[in-house]
This record gives sequence, C-alpha cells and structure tokens, in this order.
Amino acid sequence: MATRPVGIVMTPSEAHEAKGVIINRTIGSDKLVLLDPFLLLDHLTVADAPAVPEGQEGNETGFPRHPHRGIETLTYVFSGRMNHKDSLGNEETVSEGETQFMVAGGGIFHEEKPFPNAEGVHESVQLWINLPANRKMIPASYRAAHNSDVPTVTTDSGATVRVVAGTFRGATGPLRESAANPTYLDVHLPAGSGVTIPAPEGETALAYVYKGEPAFGDEGTATVTPNLAIFVEGGDTVTAQAGIGEARFVFVSAKPWNEPVLQYRSLVLSDVTQMKQALDDLKNGTFA
Repeated sequence: MATRPVGIVMTPSEAHEAKGVIINRTIGSDKLVLLDPFLLLDHLTVADAPAVPEGQEGNETGFPRHPHRGIETLTYVFSGRMNHKDSLGNEETVSEGETQFMVAGGGIFHEEKPFPNAEGVHESVQLWINLPANRKMIPASYRAAHNSDVPTVTTDSGATVRVVAGTFRGATGPLRESAANPTYLDVHLPAGSGVTIPAPEGETALAYVYKGEPAFGDEGTATVTPNLAIFVEGGDTVTAQAGIGEARFVFVSAKPWNEPVLQYRSLVLSDVTQMKQALDDLKNGTFA
C-alpha cells in the first residue's frame, strides 16, 4: 500500500455569522471555496461562557432559524453540547462525542445552539456535504448518533479511532444515510503512536487537526492546531504519527460528484433554474 502525501496545509479563516460563536473556516472560505463533495468545514468555539445546566437551554447564542436546500450537514461535538431544532418537528441536544446529521434535501429550516461544558467551553465541527443533482429534492430528514452508537477501534500502537461514518478495521459507523457514503473518523493519537487509514485513489481525503501536531505521510508533513491537511493522489492510505505530545484530528473522505455547483448562502443547487425556484419558494412561504 502506498501512502498519499499532503498536498496543501491550510490555516482556517475566522468568520462572523453567529452570536457568541467563533467560527474557524477552511472549506467554504475565500481560500478554498469547495473541495468536492465537501462544501464547508467550520470549527465552532464558544469560550468564556457560563455553563448552561441540562434542561435550562434558553440563551440565544448560536445560529437562529435559517433555510437549507440541496446538502447534508454533519455536526460532531468535541466538548459541550449542541441543540438542534428544525421545521420537521425534531428537537434534540447532543453531547461530547455525539453527532447530528441532517439531510436538507428539498428544504428544511433549522436552528442550532451550542452550549458550553462545566469549564465554559464548547467546541464542535460542522461539515456540509453536497447532494448530487438527482437527489437535490429528496425529503429532508434528521438523526443523531449517540456515544453508544459509535464504535471505537484501538490500534496496536495505542491510537483510538471513533468510527462515525464509513468503515475502519471492520468497525462500521452508525451514519449510513449520506448519499456520498463518506468515511468520518475521530482520531486520537497518544504521544508516540501512529495510525494508517484507508484512503482509496479517486476519493477526496482530508484531516482537520484540532489538537497537537501530528505528522502525515512518508514525508512527515507536520501540522499544528488548527489546520486542514488535504491529501493528493498517489497512494491508497493516509498515515499519521504523533510526536512527544498527543494529537487529535478528524479524518474525512468521499468520492467527488464532479457536477456543477451553484451556491447562495445555505442553498446549494445545480443550476440557475433550481436556485430561482428555491428563492421563489422562500418568498412564497412554500420552501419547507
């Protein structure tokens, strides 16, 4: 098996789109508009905020009600909690290590509120995945993956890998509804440990580093927190090695759709006609 090298290491840009939330954006920024089939990758942080007891969520920090069409969103919580409420009637709060997966399809409204933990910190990462043209208007849906649903694999070197979607060493993640059939892994490397992850040729593959300084590939390309490593062709695996300190990153891969993309804010369609229809639906109150 050959190892895929790192082609680009990208530092996030800060975005300001939600009250009380620091957004560090890589995919979806001016530096990297999209990375097919991925449209956006945001690292969300709420810091120096008082903890909100379970059941007393009432502040307005976060993302107020807004529409989506033509995409899927996957939100993975590192620390604290995330509350989701949508126009289908779903309302749920997930905690550290848990995931919210939403298919916007033909249209959905939702709102998201992050809540800090006892230390006053919330961290999560949100990924937008494009839907192919023939599935843009499928029915919207929502589900969560809780900690009890997510298998964890421990390697011989001591690395632990939580399998949120896709398969790793015989363990299959609970999120199987995505049209893109992605692999989504939360990887923890104790000091001195390493991991090898399948990353077939033809798939877009990336690692978002959120703790430590792992080195990727045979070249030992080092990254620091926070950074996005994008792997180029030339192999079928991705390798990562921790140095004297621990490292954590999210690994994501999927085949690109290689289709036209027309995006306006949270609406992602295939052509001007579809976009005009979406805007008309919003105006006429027939969106979702």
